This record gives sequence, C-alpha cells and structure tokens, in this order.
Amino acid sequence: MMPLSRARLWAELLLISALWGSSFPLMRHVAGVMPPLALATARGAFAALAVGLFLWWRGWLRWPGRRSWRHILVIGTVNGWLPNVLTALALRDIESAPAALIQSATPLLVGVMAFFVLREERPGPRMALGLGLGFLGIAVILGPQALSGGATLGAALLMLGTAASYAAGTVYMRWARPEEAAHLVMGQQVMAVLIAGTLGLAFGPAGGFDQPASIWLSLVVLGVFASAVPLSLYVLLLRRARATEAAMVGYLEPPFAALVAALLLSEIPEPRVALGGAVVFLGVWLATRR
Repeated sequence: MMPLSRARLWAELLLISALWGSSFPLMRHVAGVMPPLALATARGAFAALAVGLFLWWRGWLRWPGRRSWRHILVIGTVNGWLPNVLTALALRDIESAPAALIQSATPLLVGVMAFFVLREERPGPRMALGLGLGFLGIAVILGPQALSGGATLGAALLMLGTAASYAAGTVYMRWARPEEAAHLVMGQQVMAVLIAGTLGLAFGPAGGFDQPASIWLSLVVLGVFASAVPLSLYVLLLRRARATEAAMVGYLEPPFAALVAALLLSEIPEPRVALGGAVVFLGVWLATRR
C-alpha cells in the first residue's frame, strides 16, 4: 500500500480516537454492574458479530490460514481480552478521562519497545521530543491529585498495564506484518470471546450476564462502534503508517473520552485538562510530522 499523506493520517487518527475514546465512559457505565470477564466476553462477542457480518457482506469471510493462528492468538490476547479485563477492573475505581489519559502512555511505551524490536523505527530527536511533550501534557492533565477521590493507585497501575498491552500489540503487528488484516480483526474478537468467556465461566460470579436492557444496549454500542469499527481501521492504519505514528491515537483519545463522559456520566474534567491537552497535541504534531 502507498504511505498515507499527512492529512489522511490525521483524519484517520481523529476518527479512530473518537470512536475508541467513547469506549471509556461506556465501559465505566457497564463496569459498575457487570463483572469484568463477562463484560470483556460480551464486548468481544458483539464486535465479532459486527466484523463477521461485514466480512460476509464483502465476500471476505473464510477460514484463516495456518500462519494466521499465531497472530490471532497473540493479538487476541494483548489487544483483546487482556486489556478489556484490565480496563473493566480499573474503571470501577477511576473516572473515564483519567483512565484514558493514563492509557495515553501507549505511544511512549511503543517508542520504547520499538527501540529494541523495530530497528528501522528507532525514534529520532524530533520523535523523542514529541513523545516527551506528550508525556508532559499527560502529567499536567493528571495533576498532583489525580489519584485521589476514588482514582486509586491500583486502578492507575491497571490502566498502565492496559497501555503496555496495547503497545505490545502495536509493535508486534508492525514486526510480524500479517497479510490478512480481515482475519486478524475477526480472529482477535473471537479469541477474546473464547478466552474471556472460558475464564468467566471458571472464575466469574454467577449471573454476570443477567443485565437490564440499557446495559445490553450500551454493550452493543461498545462492541460495534467503539470496538469493531475503530479496531478494523487501526489494523489497516498499521499497514501504512509507522508504529509510533499509529499509536498516537492514545494521545488523541482523552479529549473524546472526556467529552462523552461529560455527556453520558456528567463527569466534568478540571480546567487543567485544556492546558495539558494543548501540550499533548503539540507533542503529537512534533512526533508525527515528517
């Protein structure tokens, strides 16, 4: 595929970030009443159904080749059920915007991992400066009191685990460069359902799926529009953009997460979010410009 233009890269980054950013308030809404493993299973199931119907409609649905199964297993874990469970656990004790902001460390972690794994993508001075500014912006947004008032240290560490998991998935896909993106997206969701569902049946509480219609409606929106669609776009983006460029969605998600959280959950971020967000966008611009 031809490399993306700068305008097309920004357009895709913003769209993916808006859809993925909305997943934080949706998950926080559901995580308060639904066990994490059941939530991860339901999210993966609706996402798998949406992706499967799209692939069937386009005539692309077929059994993956033998070489694809390793990629499906790895991505289904590090970009599937594991971060879903970690995020669901964290969102019980932390608000949507701080959770998204902590996950914004993903591009920084991608840069660190790429330094050791992707020799052709070692960050240069401009990339390092952009990542540093992005991390500074995150620190400004979080502030000294970010872990108080219900946002526990344990929840923050869980979100850092989520960031590390997504970073590992980003670097792995750029390193392995799997050819069948459609199979990877579908396989990731199916693997997430199988593993999270099995763990949920073995260790989860009984009645985890006995939820009201409003929760299931949120899960449909979460699985289709905040999971399947942005994931499909992101996998395609990784085939045309550098790993550290694609991972910039982690910087762009927090503003969208804060906006949806304010509308859906009445979670109003503090004024320092605007200042920190400006620093983050400056870092994104520096890190992604040619």
